[in-house]
Amino acid sequence: MAKFILVPTNGTHAEMEVRLKEFGNKALRLPKGEWLVEYEGTTKQLSDELGISNDKDSSTIVLAISGFWGRSSANHWEWLGLKNNA
Repeated sequence: MAKFILVPTNGTHAEMEVRLKEFGNKALRLPKGEWLVEYEGTTKQLSDELGISNDKDSSTIVLAISGFWGRSSANHWEWLGLKNNA
């Protein structure tokens, strides 16, 4: 499965967040409202499934992750590491 990051840019995202909670441990909310998501499909398919594509009241960018590096809390690295080795 591929990894994605969702970056809300404006508006409210209640519908998207409800749908993401259904992903269980395949979705992790970051402190500023972004989401890490594991999903089998394309950025467009994920956007459609979460209701982002047709949401006229808010905006979110969906990006596929091909690599990662940086500094963050242990639970973020654990999520990325566990998903990377699954």
